Amino acid sequence: MRQALLIAWREYKQYVLSRGFLLFLVMFPIGLLAGFGALGLAERNKPTRAFVVYDQTGQYTDDIDREIERRGLMSALSAWDVYLAMNLRQDALADGALAEPFAPAFATDARLRAFREAGGFDAARRAAAPYLKPGASAFEMPRPAFRRLALPPEAASAATLEEAEAALRPYLLEERFAARPGGEAERIFAAILIPADFGAGAQGAPAQYWSRNLTDTALELVIDAALDAALRRDRIAAFGLSADAIDGIAALEAPLDAYRPDRAAEDAQLSMRDRIETALPAALTYMLLVIIFGVGNLLLTNTIEERSNKIVEILLSSVTANQLMMGKLIGIAAVGLTMPTIFLVVGVGASMTQAGDGEFLTAILDALFASPLLLIYLFYFLCAYAIFAMIFLAIGAISNSLQDAQSYMGPVMLVVFAPLPFMILVFQNPNGLVASILTWIPIYTPYAVMMRAAADPPLWEVLGATALMLAFAIVLMRVMGRIFRQAILQASPPRARDVWRLARGEAS
Repeated sequence: MRQALLIAWREYKQYVLSRGFLLFLVMFPIGLLAGFGALGLAERNKPTRAFVVYDQTGQYTDDIDREIERRGLMSALSAWDVYLAMNLRQDALADGALAEPFAPAFATDARLRAFREAGGFDAARRAAAPYLKPGASAFEMPRPAFRRLALPPEAASAATLEEAEAALRPYLLEERFAARPGGEAERIFAAILIPADFGAGAQGAPAQYWSRNLTDTALELVIDAALDAALRRDRIAAFGLSADAIDGIAALEAPLDAYRPDRAAEDAQLSMRDRIETALPAALTYMLLVIIFGVGNLLLTNTIEERSNKIVEILLSSVTANQLMMGKLIGIAAVGLTMPTIFLVVGVGASMTQAGDGEFLTAILDALFASPLLLIYLFYFLCAYAIFAMIFLAIGAISNSLQDAQSYMGPVMLVVFAPLPFMILVFQNPNGLVASILTWIPIYTPYAVMMRAAADPPLWEVLGATALMLAFAIVLMRVMGRIFRQAILQASPPRARDVWRLARGEAS
């Protein structure tokens, strides 16, 4: 065992102390931050979509403007909450010093109305100023997503929808550009044409949405929502209700809290931690998959390199093939556990130093340490690693180069990644038929059980599938171990038809 541990320590140091591994530890969090920053930058620099409306009825343009304005203010309200979370002092967040509706909360129509009645964003800036961190930057309103332009003169004078469409087509094709009030030319992203007999039901003619861009449907959805709301208001008004009554009906929002039936009434309401516990198994499953194949590839390339460079012959002069194999398995497994351990330690340290500002991170760590998820992850990591690492070791032992290994890796990858399209079904219905089938297939058991961990799957099913997986892993390790021992010292890689003989322990 001592020799195996020495091999394991050698393998561990070889990778953990390498520049590539240390660079990965530095670049991974930087890459995550850069990714989130790039998404935020892309969102902030997303172009404002300019559009025009040709409305023969003369009554729906205002409804579209109101919906565009409402959506813009809701987006600004969400940006305000993010700004407060990043710049408000911890004591202000904890004590609730900033009063509603300026304090962070869900962005609802009711809160938006209260926000506007309380003075809007100018008043919000003044109310938050005493509680901001030193050196906090000023809040900037996000760029509007959409802007309605005045119709070009030739379209405004059109008598029919067909004439308006013909007049607007050169603008939509960017052959001509609209003129803004300052004289600046601007592209027209879309045009909305509303006929005189527009309305709901079989008798009403449909509105038309014209645009060259088929991928960005955000404006189309906003227009659809605005026209739907306008038609509903028209129908309600037909029953004789006043405008104030219609506004009151439109403002109604049903309060809804979520509860779990498997808890006592006083603890049944779902919290942020409950939501995180539900989503965390999917994240851990993804991490499990990435790490398993990351360290599996390390085993494969390392074994091929040592075999082709004759290093393995030197090693086998001091240790047995079993000790070499066991040392490689232990060493690379330790490498695979080192990465999430470092990130976990960093996360714990960040939550301790950030306190109130790190509420979300704290909730994630609570979900990890106050539930069995971490132990489940560790157990199934080791099981999945034992299965796939032995496959990679065996492939490395019968290959002189990565090119040789590719002929074996193709079918292996096909089998391994086959259930990925079904994982969303397992996440959405963790105790359904697909989840049960994948649980009982030993090679997929670690991922299926990990994905179902927060949904309380039947205990007999988990225990039975796990026992089957362990039996499969033991048999697989024996078979792959024979291949490794028989092939590791062969000068030339065995042919595919000879692999079965190696698995049975026969010399090829």
